[in-house]
Amino acid sequence: MKFQQLVWAAAGTTILSLPSLGFAAPSAREAGGEFGIDVLYQLSNTTDFNGGSKLKMDDDVGASLNFGYRFNPKWEMQFILDWAQVDYDGTLQSASFPGISAGVRGDMETFAFRVNGVWNLLDGPLTPFVNAGIGYAWIDTNIPTGQVQVGCWWDPWWGQICTPYQPTKSVDTFTYQAGLGARWDLTDYFTLRFTYEHQWLDLSKAEGNPGWDQFRVGAVWRY
Repeated sequence: MKFQQLVWAAAGTTILSLPSLGFAAPSAREAGGEFGIDVLYQLSNTTDFNGGSKLKMDDDVGASLNFGYRFNPKWEMQFILDWAQVDYDGTLQSASFPGISAGVRGDMETFAFRVNGVWNLLDGPLTPFVNAGIGYAWIDTNIPTGQVQVGCWWDPWWGQICTPYQPTKSVDTFTYQAGLGARWDLTDYFTLRFTYEHQWLDLSKAEGNPGWDQFRVGAVWRY
């Protein structure tokens, strides 16, 4: 089963479990911590690079874990770990022969650790909010950078195991994000949250500040 199918299955299980939570009127969001799981949907984007090359990333689904602390009903701090595997295709422009280009297609994995400040506009259980923050992303392009090699290790049950692997091109970069959304505190312990965010990447070889839009739907457990 693909990871995306597992994500949607987890989201469906969460939604189906909502009736069992007992929607008692929640108290105010007092200071405390929370833990959440988000399903994120990343919209397609085309990025221009130095020399005329282009890269188009497809729509795709990812997942996110987040930990937060509420200072009071309006102010929160979030620590977020995102993962996504995004298909892409692009055009590589020749540096030696103008007008000559080649197509490329593949998929890349992205991991990002981000910190967000959140301001809830209302004190009540249903409130819009805005957020902004910074982060750091690791991107594995899955483009080979060397020949296939073989690595071996000792497995506790099977003994020595050897498997082939191939080094791939990876980059890391700072990210910046801002968003808005709404949260609904259904009980004293459970919250639903919907967020729209735009993220910018500080890629040195890209033109301008590339980025992408994301929609996030999540469940939060407060304590």
